[in-house]
Amino acid sequence: MINFNKDDVERLSRGKSSRSKIGSRSTPHRLTQRERILFEAAQRQGFLKVPASGIRPNVLNIYRLWCEAEGREFIVKNTN
Repeated sequence: MINFNKDDVERLSRGKSSRSKIGSRSTPHRLTQRERILFEAAQRQGFLKVPASGIRPNVLNIYRLWCEAEGREFIVKNTN
């Protein structure tokens, strides 16, 4: 397993390369401003709220990696 931390996930979410070389060019990671708001709220609340209109998989990918780096459970809730 590759060791990475929250800083690596943050760099990846901004489209920069991570020091631990996590991520893949075939998997989207860079977040838009709207997605970043959802991601930062998820960090504070401990779960990701997915709006009814849906989101790109980028937010799910980044939040999953962040949870893994933190040793947290990956929880996603749909808000319909």
